[in-house]
Amino acid sequence: MSAQVQGKKKSSLSSHKKLAVAALLLFIGLCILPLCGVSFSEDISTMIPQGKNGRIAEDFRLLQKAPLSGNILISISSDTVGANKLISIADTFSEQLDENLLSLQNYQNASPQKVIKFLLDKKPLLTTDNDLQKLKSITSPASIEATMAESKRLLLSPSGFGLKTIIASDPLNLRSIYLKKLAPLQNMPRLDFADEYLISRDNTAVLLIARTEIPMTDSNKGALLTEHLNSIKKQIFRKYGSKTPDLNISILGGHIYTVANSSIIKRDILTISAISAAALLLLFILAFRRRTALAVFAAPAVAIFAGLGGASFFFPHLSAIVIGFGAVLMGISIDFAIHIWFSLAENPKDKKAALHKVARPILYGAATSCTAFAALYISGIPGIKQLAVFSVTGIIAACAYALLFLPCFCDSFPRLTIKSRSSESTKINRATLLIFSSLIMLAGLSAAFSNSFDTELKHLGYVSDEIISSENSFRQKWGDLRGQSMLFAQGKDNQEALRNNERIQDDMKNNMPGIKAVSIAPVMPSKETQKSNKSRWESFWSAKRLSDTISTVENAADRHGFTPQLFKNSIKALSVGKPFFSIKDLHSSPLGFMVDLFVPEKDEGKSLILTLLPDNDKVNEYYSRHKEQELGARLISQSKFKTALENEMQADILRFICFSSLLVLLLVIVLFRNPRRSFLALLPAVFGVIATFGLLGALSVPLNIFHIVALPLVIGLGADYGIFIVFQEIKRPSPATLRAVKISGLTTLSGFGVLVFAKHPSLHSLGATVATGVTATLICAVFILPHFLRLGRN
Repeated sequence: MSAQVQGKKKSSLSSHKKLAVAALLLFIGLCILPLCGVSFSEDISTMIPQGKNGRIAEDFRLLQKAPLSGNILISISSDTVGANKLISIADTFSEQLDENLLSLQNYQNASPQKVIKFLLDKKPLLTTDNDLQKLKSITSPASIEATMAESKRLLLSPSGFGLKTIIASDPLNLRSIYLKKLAPLQNMPRLDFADEYLISRDNTAVLLIARTEIPMTDSNKGALLTEHLNSIKKQIFRKYGSKTPDLNISILGGHIYTVANSSIIKRDILTISAISAAALLLLFILAFRRRTALAVFAAPAVAIFAGLGGASFFFPHLSAIVIGFGAVLMGISIDFAIHIWFSLAENPKDKKAALHKVARPILYGAATSCTAFAALYISGIPGIKQLAVFSVTGIIAACAYALLFLPCFCDSFPRLTIKSRSSESTKINRATLLIFSSLIMLAGLSAAFSNSFDTELKHLGYVSDEIISSENSFRQKWGDLRGQSMLFAQGKDNQEALRNNERIQDDMKNNMPGIKAVSIAPVMPSKETQKSNKSRWESFWSAKRLSDTISTVENAADRHGFTPQLFKNSIKALSVGKPFFSIKDLHSSPLGFMVDLFVPEKDEGKSLILTLLPDNDKVNEYYSRHKEQELGARLISQSKFKTALENEMQADILRFICFSSLLVLLLVIVLFRNPRRSFLALLPAVFGVIATFGLLGALSVPLNIFHIVALPLVIGLGADYGIFIVFQEIKRPSPATLRAVKISGLTTLSGFGVLVFAKHPSLHSLGATVATGVTATLICAVFILPHFLRLGRN
């Protein structure tokens, strides 16, 4: 009879377990369902603060439109072989490029002769009032006589043959006026043209610029591209390296950074996964020793699925970065399951009583953790808002899993052999410990105020030694285009942007004389300005002036031995009308490279025209918000962006810490209804946060966004540990509770604190914060908090 009852009981338990599994699978399926309509992005912009009225986010978008961004840059340099040899090496390199992967920008069209011809052809549309005064001077009989004499001298010089066509088409030397419109290009960092390449002005480096259809975020195809370029690089060194010992080939581009980050993350994951798996396996063997305990380690998976479902329900576009780091932060979710498991192991015969014993502190802990993560939603960073929803949803799901499902899966436990702790310690030892811990908190608080912020975005990614070497080589040979301020003229279309660009240049001449600016305005006026210029030109070249000029030129030409009719057609052509030209026409001209540099793609539907300026305080202060609105422009500079980003990050972390601290404090006070216990329950969290920021400050490690992302984990875990320890005072003390706190801390360190060993800066930052914070909260909860609890009771 007993056997039958026992069999029915086992059958009932088995049915109950199957039902629990079915319900759990249904829940996971419902969580996955919203993912069908969600898109994922690896764009780092989701981790950038929006700023007031979205200004920082707009600044970040515009920073990505810097000249040559999105292209692959290949610098071939040597201080010994000379320009011709470098061009020959560049030819060899370009011949081996796979056109299916990338295409080389050809600047052969930008030869001086072709540029001069284009400028002379467009001169009626480019003539300003200032140019008109020069025209009056250059067409005087004395000037024409001097020009003919100089033309004769040039034709008889060694380079005269190449100038024959130019002199014949421009007997008045009008090119001396219009070539000056390219003078601002002299302010660009050390760029000249040589055949189809760019060459440094000291003739020690050649630059190849290549375009590719491969997105910069595509790490797989980017790896093929990088491998292809490195293969060519090796072949070049094999061919020329022995004869050119100082030959240097540097390759830069967004794809290079993407591939470097992807490869190091994969390597980190393999290394860290091995360390983490070994640590968790050892912990499982020492602390759990039962197959059913594997259900405990399923809690983070449930939390991640729930977090994904919750986040995708509220956000149609999710950041893959947020999901990755959110999954890491869900390490907190295993704590609830660990406390349930140890409570069941302590009283396996009465699961209901075991659950009742820990249900309240678990719910309290989940509430404080949710509050800590929910406070992230006030952040001005879109990705952090997603992280808040992801984390809160995951914590709620993990808590529900621990209370409702875990008891169904756990029916076998090892015998707990927990050593009883001495309830007493000497007052001297206790006093010493309390004083020492108080001093640590004061020292940590003092060091925390020395924290600085790292607002250099590239520091969030991995930069290899090879990339650093390439960056240094590029700065040395080509200067730093990204080191300049960028003033964007904006408009609803190209013509409005061109008009605003002209207003910028006029304002600059009047109010910032002497500023070294580079602009497309002198060679690409708006249509309205072209009309005015054309009218000015036609008025100047009246029939009488044209006739007089032809006569003067013919007489001067005859005196200097030129054929009398050589220049007649060129002079007559001055009165021929020219059609207006657009940015598209300029792009197909010998000056097309200027469009590549100064006319970026539209931003949020706005056309943009770029002017390069020095990045200094004078420029940053002049272009205030009011001045930008007046000119229809937007100034973007690295220094200005970093300042704005740092201020926003400081405000963001201050808001988060104040808001989360206030919410968690109020919640704990409401839960415990006792100021002393509420304070003690929060002590591990406070200790952990101060220790983390104090250590980072003492080591002069600047804070980045991922230090802040890990902060709720430290606060949430610290509050959880404190709540469970304080509950030992409220109810009958349980040795299993203290052990559960220790094990949960060790699982977090084993699973996620090991990220401190990662080489990728973001993973390392997260791991360092988790390792420091969790270790500090654990030490406080296990070794310090019990002594504070006993104060006043002895």
